[in-house]
Amino acid sequence: MKSTYTTPKLCKSSKGWFVYFRFNGKQKRYKHGLNRIKNLKERNLEAKEIIKYYRNKLKSGWSPFIDAEIIQEKHSFIDSLLFALDKKKTTVSNKTYLGYKGSIGFIIKSIKSLGLDYLTIDEVKRAHIRQVLEKAKEQRNWSDKAYNKNLNYLKAVLGELIEWDIIENNPAYKIRSRRVPETMANTPPTMDEYYVIKEHLTTKHPHFFNFVAMLFHTGIRPKELLMIQLHMINLNTQEILLPAEITKTLKIRRVPINHHLIDILLEMELNNYPKDFFLFGSYRERGRGNIGKYLDFIPGPTMLKRDTATKRWHKIVKKGLGIDKNLYSMKHFGADQKILAGIDLDALRELYGHSSTRMTTIYAKQLKEVNRKQIIDKSPKF
Repeated sequence: MKSTYTTPKLCKSSKGWFVYFRFNGKQKRYKHGLNRIKNLKERNLEAKEIIKYYRNKLKSGWSPFIDAEIIQEKHSFIDSLLFALDKKKTTVSNKTYLGYKGSIGFIIKSIKSLGLDYLTIDEVKRAHIRQVLEKAKEQRNWSDKAYNKNLNYLKAVLGELIEWDIIENNPAYKIRSRRVPETMANTPPTMDEYYVIKEHLTTKHPHFFNFVAMLFHTGIRPKELLMIQLHMINLNTQEILLPAEITKTLKIRRVPINHHLIDILLEMELNNYPKDFFLFGSYRERGRGNIGKYLDFIPGPTMLKRDTATKRWHKIVKKGLGIDKNLYSMKHFGADQKILAGIDLDALRELYGHSSTRMTTIYAKQLKEVNRKQIIDKSPKF
C-alpha cells in the first residue's frame, strides 16, 4: 500500500513553533530546538531547513513511524540510548557528537556492570540514572567536573528520545550537578598583561593581532574564525554571517561588526581578494609549506589549522612574554570588558550565540563585580 502524506509546514503556536505534516492520516510534529532560538529571523531560517529536511525524506520513501517501530521492538535501555545517539548525530557538530558518543559508551558499560541491561527504556527511573552515573564515576575515576559533563551529555541524549516520542519524560531531569570549586582555566589577563600583549602584537605581529582582536570583539571560537571566508563578511551592513555548518550549534549565526572591528577589517583591504579566500588564511600548500608570501593570518586561499593559532599564541605570549594566559582567555576578557562598558548580558548572549544567559555568565567573569557596584551605587535610601 502506497503511503500518503501532506507537505511539511510550520506552525507558529503560542505554546511554541513546530513543523508538522500528516502521514497516512496521522499527524507528526517536530521541534528540533526551534523554540530555543530567540532571534525570530534565525528561527524562521532554521524552520525552513527543517521543512526542507522532512520534505526530502518523505519524497525518498521514508516513514516517520519506522524508527518508533524499531525502538519498540528492541525497547531496551541500551538500544534506546544508541538510537538517540544516532539521531543526535544530525543535530550537533562532529566534535560535540564525539563527546556524546564517548560518554554514552561509558554509561553503557556501567549499565552492563550493574546488570541493568534488562530494563526497558520506559522502566528507567531517576534512581537508575543516579546508580549508573555513580558506577561510571567509580569505573572511570571521574572528578566532580567530569561527572557533571557526562550527566549533561546523558540528559541531552535522553532528551532526543522525547523528541522522537519514545519516552514522555527525561529520567535524568532534575538530577543535580556536583558542586565543583571555581577553576582558573582561561582566566582573563590583567589590564597590565593586556597592555603588554596588545603593544607587542601590534608592533611585532600585526596580522596575528588582527586575529586576536577579532576573538576579543566577536567571541567567535578560534576554530570558527579560521573558517570564515570573505563572502561571509558584509562591511556595508557591518555583519558576519556564519553558516550553520561551521558553527558548534549547527545554526546560522549573525555576528555584528562593531566600529572598532570595522576599522581593522577596512585596513585589511578585503576587496582586493577573491571572495573564497579565508579571512585569516595563508598561502601554504600541503607538503610544500608557504609559497609566495611567507605570511599567515592574512586573507589567503588556504585555511589554517586550529593548533596553528594555539602554537602561535604559546610562542609569542606564553613563552615570549612570560604571560601564562590561554588564547581562549581573550574571549573571556572581551566579555568582561563589554559587561564593564555597560553592554546588556542578553545582548552579549546573542553575540556569543548562546541559548541561555547562564552559559554567557561563564565567560563574563566580571559580572559579579558589576552587580556588586550596582548594589553599592544604586541602592535606595531607607
